[in-house]
Amino acid sequence: METSRLEFLRVPDEQTGLLSKQVEESMKSIRKSLRKRRLVRVTAWVAGAGDVRRVSSSIRELLADWRIPLPAITVVRVGALPNAGSRVSFDVELEGERDSNPNGLIYLGAVRSHSEEFTLALDKLLAESLDRLQSRLQEQRVEASAVLSARCLVSLTDDVGKLDDALRARFPGASTRVMQSVRVAPDSYANCDVVARLPEKPAEALEPRVVTEANGAPPVTSYIKVNRPQMVLTAGQLCFRSTDDDLKLGFERLEDTLKDLGTSLKHTVQLSILAQSPELAQRTEAQGRHFLQPQYDPAILRQTVEALPALDSTVSIDAVVAVKP
Repeated sequence: METSRLEFLRVPDEQTGLLSKQVEESMKSIRKSLRKRRLVRVTAWVAGAGDVRRVSSSIRELLADWRIPLPAITVVRVGALPNAGSRVSFDVELEGERDSNPNGLIYLGAVRSHSEEFTLALDKLLAESLDRLQSRLQEQRVEASAVLSARCLVSLTDDVGKLDDALRARFPGASTRVMQSVRVAPDSYANCDVVARLPEKPAEALEPRVVTEANGAPPVTSYIKVNRPQMVLTAGQLCFRSTDDDLKLGFERLEDTLKDLGTSLKHTVQLSILAQSPELAQRTEAQGRHFLQPQYDPAILRQTVEALPALDSTVSIDAVVAVKP
């Protein structure tokens, strides 16, 4: 897809009916909003006890009926969504009709704020993560109005909706999403990342910056600017079982897919690692480092989630990858 034409579509969450009905109604809303834009990637965040495996096939069947080319599709189960009646939320990425990002994009790696003591009140943690992200944006003269997408995955809380409202108030023009990542967690955290439109062209077509953490300093994030003409947005590549070889195989399969499209994980802009445990997520990133190029360190989201589509899957990996000219 054309980097300059990437758009994020905000899809209202359905709040009535079973999972299958909410998937159908949400996909109808997406279809209606498409106009002449091309559907590039759909991520379905499922809460509740519905059949996650059926969600992907339902999306494919509906798009086939409507003769809409299939996008990359990722399905993940989380602990809870902002609306108690919602069983699924959709993140949608499109290729628009015009160059809405003429100077390229900036992807910020996830900032995780955590509390030493367990708490259900996550307002301050969410604000801390967003403050650090916004500070990085301001350093690059990126205004809040230029943010295209902001998502936060949080621990157990008594009011996901309140946090979702706070994120939307911070970036009112963006596609925003707050989700409780798992139903039960021993710690308290907010883990957020951001994509924004650049106000001016970067010096290089792929310009990363790794911000290291000083002893005792609050967590910060890496970011990468991209102004390559084209990018590839992948579906979630599932890993099965949990040995290092199993995790490496997931990246090998993703690399094979990218090679067919004229690029490689060496040009990764953003990498999402959604795993069944924190330890598994860390080991997955370690295996992924064998495929990434150190000087192009991508923006990374590493997060534990409730479940993945296949019963024996342990990790889902998806990426945004620049295509080398």
